[in-house]
Amino acid sequence: MAEQGLKDWLKARVSPRRFLHSLGVRETVAELARRHGADAEPLMTAALLHDCARELSGGEMLSRAAEWGVPIRDVDRESPVLLHGRLAVEIAGRELGIDDPRIASAVLYHTAGHPDMSLPDKLFFLSDHIEPTRDFTWVGELREVAREDVNRAMLLAVDINLKHLRSTGKVIDPNTLELRDVLLDR
Repeated sequence: MAEQGLKDWLKARVSPRRFLHSLGVRETVAELARRHGADAEPLMTAALLHDCARELSGGEMLSRAAEWGVPIRDVDRESPVLLHGRLAVEIAGRELGIDDPRIASAVLYHTAGHPDMSLPDKLFFLSDHIEPTRDFTWVGELREVAREDVNRAMLLAVDINLKHLRSTGKVIDPNTLELRDVLLDR
């Protein structure tokens, strides 16, 4: 599907705020990919897909996952939003015929991370955190670090996420903890 068609498809699925976020991720991941020597094209497509299921209710996420045979972990039952990347990959395949493993990997790991993330996956994860509409107190520092040192930026982003999840009493995906251990070992 051509880029404009994909943008139109996404715009019809999500709120204006989520659409602008996705465009911001697209812009940011293109910049980071160029800076760090990764192929920007699949990541730019992933940006327009990654949150297409994000605004479904938790019940809808669980229902679709069950219907489509997407594995549901205990942590997903506690926090169904953790399913939205996996559902986005399913939707991209079912509705758009997109099955590029580079796109799927970026979309799958953009929320909680994973210990086996590739450089493009990390760039995408970081872009989701630092795109232009983000205005958290820590985002300026993370933007600077992401431009210079991907693994250091990943550790910073993961630590920020963990601090937030712990302070709000939200569930922590085990993949995030495993990713942190891998990053600390580097």
